[in-house]
Amino acid sequence: MDVVAVVGVLAAALIVGWVIAGPLRGGRAEADDAALAARLEDLEAAKEARYREIREAEMDFRTGKLSEADYKAIDRQLRQEAMEILRRLDALGGPAE
Repeated sequence: MDVVAVVGVLAAALIVGWVIAGPLRGGRAEADDAALAARLEDLEAAKEARYREIREAEMDFRTGKLSEADYKAIDRQLRQEAMEILRRLDALGGPAE
């Protein structure tokens, strides 16, 4: 009879522990969501920065501040970086525009 009582008490303790820990388990999901939102926000900011840098390089080329060779090298690098950012956004499920 003592074994049955011990098993019953352990089962009850596990059930109570599971119920009490419920809100704590939900908090982790909220923290994960917040981290994902922050990561998406960082990637969106990086994407916009690359787009701005591409436009600035184009303007510098048009105004003669950059040679064609320099412009092409800079433009290629910035576009590669922008594509990588878009891939990361896509992998996280964020807007890629």
